[in-house]
Amino acid sequence: AFEKAASDLASAYGAEVRSIEAIEKAKDIDAVIICTPTDTHADLIERFAKAGKAIFCEKPIDLDFKRVEKCLAVVEKAGATLMVGFNRRFDPHFAAVRKAIDDGAIGAVEMVTITSRDPGAPPLEYIARSGGIFRDMTIHDFDMARFLLGEEPVAVSAHASVLVDKKIGEAGDFDSVSVILETASGKQAVISNSRRATYGYDQRIEVHGSKGMVAAENQRP
Repeated sequence: AFEKAASDLASAYGAEVRSIEAIEKAKDIDAVIICTPTDTHADLIERFAKAGKAIFCEKPIDLDFKRVEKCLAVVEKAGATLMVGFNRRFDPHFAAVRKAIDDGAIGAVEMVTITSRDPGAPPLEYIARSGGIFRDMTIHDFDMARFLLGEEPVAVSAHASVLVDKKIGEAGDFDSVSVILETASGKQAVISNSRRATYGYDQRIEVHGSKGMVAAENQRP
């Protein structure tokens, strides 16, 4: 399926399809973007790091912490450049919220509310290899919560259900989740995730502080 998708995409845009081995050896390729299933990330990162490529990899690097540490050691030894795709920190709207916090516009941050809903679930083939909704989708919101709270969470509670597609549940995953994070100082973040948003991609955040509130709504044409 992936080979056909690559071939179809290359045909549509006049690009080339190259094997991993060919990319490793290619002198005309300086950087790679890894958007393959989670269970392939660490191996590909190591291979491209050793090949001297700059790497942007979708999250997470791996589902096992020891494997992540081993992978990062290989990257460091190779002197390669690696960025993991927690891209929402660079979204102009979310970055503006962080700037408002830094500028003191809302005082001390107390609570963060994050809504993240996809227009539709990814293919079941992907879901089965993704590591589950928390490590595939909610992981972005965990990162955003840390980014906006300015502190690391010390307590987590979560609820998960299958409301969108029973086949997702049969694959061992969930499609609708709610999470509460709390830091040592008592700051809280509430996360709402769904694999379905019939009205379109839904990404909103609200940060409540001691002197006010700042929010980022969905971008609309």
